[in-house]
Formats: sequence, structure tokens, C-alpha cells
Amino acid sequence: MNKLRLVPLLTGLVPIVAVHTTLVVSALQEYIPWCIPYIDSCTSISATGRHGAAYFIFKGTMIPAAMIMMLYWILVCRWITVLGEKSIAVRRTILIIGVTAALFLILYAVALGAAGDYLKVQRRMGVTVYFTFTYLGQLLLTWRLGLLLKNDRTRSWQLANCYSLLAIGILTLFLGILLPGYEDYEDAFEWIMALLIHLYFFITWIGWRNTGFKVTFYTHPDAR
Repeated sequence: MNKLRLVPLLTGLVPIVAVHTTLVVSALQEYIPWCIPYIDSCTSISATGRHGAAYFIFKGTMIPAAMIMMLYWILVCRWITVLGEKSIAVRRTILIIGVTAALFLILYAVALGAAGDYLKVQRRMGVTVYFTFTYLGQLLLTWRLGLLLKNDRTRSWQLANCYSLLAIGILTLFLGILLPGYEDYEDAFEWIMALLIHLYFFITWIGWRNTGFKVTFYTHPDAR
């Protein structure tokens, strides 16, 4: 089914469209200020989906996005198998990391906007594990593709993406220690890192196209 080749595109596109939609809706309903969060650091991603109509938009898009992401990691494992990945341990590790990230995205989306210290911990845990595990899965995939694909430009883009995220992460760590009032800039870095993480999936989509990866489902005769 060639339409499944759109899964990486949707995996990146749905969260990006969702958070920017909730940003606009929340600003229209005056829950957050009008601004460019990548520059102004005026609001967090979570704040865009806590109130009003944006609350329902966020949950109604992020939970399906997490389901698409699970399918993405399943298909990624199939992709690297076709490319020649022999290690079952590597494939299982990528799958476990990716699916775990998606599950914690669901936890985060469900807990967002709910009151209470317990759910606050769930929200923080959900978003932290989601971003951390997604990045680890992308890093591991990039490493294995370096062994499976020679001189492929998509892998160079993946490396650039991963290095950029690592550099920003280290920068924010030092800024948090050395710069007074760093919290005034923290949200902007969050938006930038989230965008880079989700742009990685677009690069995978290009990689699938370049390698001619296709997925076909067969119906077993006994299932009819």
C-alpha cells in the first residue's frame, strides 16, 4: 500500500499543524498573547492547548498523532530490515523506544489542561519522556542508516538535524546555569527543538522515497 509511505510525513506534519493551530486559536480567544514564540518566547507549547477550543483541538490531534507515530516506528523497523539490518536487538530497541515515546505523548495530551499536582507530574513526565525517547530513537536510526546507506543525502540531513538538537540542548544547559533570567528565553528554545524533532520525520519520508520503500498487506486465505 503506497499510501503508507505518507506515514512519516503525517508523523511530522500533524503535531506541527496542531500546535500552530492551537497557538492561533488560543491567541484569538485571548488566553495567550499574539506573538512569534520562536523569537519572543512568549508562551510554552503546553499553554497553547490548555484552554478554550484549543484544549479540544490539542487532544483531538495529538492522540491520533501518537497512534500514527507508533505505526511510523513499526514501519521504520521494517524499512531498515529491507535495507539489510540484521540485528534483531537493534530493531527491537528502536521499536521499544519509539512506541514508548508515543505512549508518553498520549499521557501528556490526556493530562494537559487538567488540574492537580499529580496530573502536573504526569504532564511533565509525559512531555520529557516523549521528546527524550523520540530523539534517542532518531539518533539510533540515524546511526544504523549510516551503516546501511552509503553516500545518501537524507542521512546527512538526519545527522545535521540530530547535531543541531544536541547543540541546542547543550547551549540551553549552559545558559540555564550561567545566564540570569534564562527562563525568559526557555520557551523559545522549546519551540525550536520541538520543530526540529518533528522535521526529522519529513527527512525519513524523503529517505523512503529515495530507497523505493513500499509496504504491502496480504490477506491470509484462512482469514476470509
